[in-house]
Amino acid sequence: MFSENPLVSIVALCYNHEKYVIEALQSVVNQTYPNIELIIVDDFSTDGSREKISTFVKNHPSVQVIFNEKNIGNCKAFNRAFKISKGKYLIDLSTDDVMLPNRVEEQVKLFESSDKIGVVFADADFIDEESNFLKNIKDSYQLEPPIGDVYESILRGKAYVMPCSMMMRRSLLEQLGGYDETLSYEDLDFWIRSARICEFGYVPQILAQQRVLRGSHSTKSIMKNSILIQSSVKICQKAYLLNKTEKEHEALAVRLRMDLLRCALTENYQAGEQALQLMKKLNKHNWKSRVAQFIIFFKIPINFLYVSVMTLRRLINFKTRY
Repeated sequence: MFSENPLVSIVALCYNHEKYVIEALQSVVNQTYPNIELIIVDDFSTDGSREKISTFVKNHPSVQVIFNEKNIGNCKAFNRAFKISKGKYLIDLSTDDVMLPNRVEEQVKLFESSDKIGVVFADADFIDEESNFLKNIKDSYQLEPPIGDVYESILRGKAYVMPCSMMMRRSLLEQLGGYDETLSYEDLDFWIRSARICEFGYVPQILAQQRVLRGSHSTKSIMKNSILIQSSVKICQKAYLLNKTEKEHEALAVRLRMDLLRCALTENYQAGEQALQLMKKLNKHNWKSRVAQFIIFFKIPINFLYVSVMTLRRLINFKTRY
């Protein structure tokens, strides 16, 4: 145990997690680390989440809670809690996920070993809606954990950070101004911006569990005019301004080609035009991006076919992947 235990703030974000929120909050209470500040934000849940949270807070009076008067999304909800938090380190905890008891202790140890590290994450498992083990996340994605200077590998999509196991240094979040509230999701943008200015650290232990739910972001990303795809293109535009080398432009082009195809498949024509403008600056078209360009230019409606194929594919692959 440490001679000094810096405060760790855990921001627990809830939206319609009535079935899981208590398990998530209890996993915070069960941490072996002694100095934790818990802030719960309910983002205007429409199920019984607020009642569950209210009961929990009555039994844990030191816990702070914010009940949003309307749904504002993860980025704004987290930033709202971040502004009142006091911890040297922070965790963004979705209240359908679970923290293993030694998570905070192990991650703080790594943080305290180097001032260069701004983000620490760990290995994690997928669990189902009944909290049953499905599969190890690292094995599922078959990508190397990004360690050290990881900007290019994250940009290229050759590395994966387990969001459910991530801890962040407060000074880094302050430098970045928190999450970008104009985006519909936060993780990729945060990884890219933080990797530009700090190192990433990895704890090779299973310290968290990420729940697989129907109707998740991955499902929403295939729908027509998906706002997730629009945010992805904006993240690429921001990354272009951060790039310093031709190799980093090549890495960005790899990701942008994927986003161009997604723009075409989700009929996000305006975002697709923005992506094409950025691809023109990079000058790195290939045949796949040319096909996407053709679909976007002529506004060919193919989302229905795309959703049908992807839905069938997920039904077939679900058991083997998880």
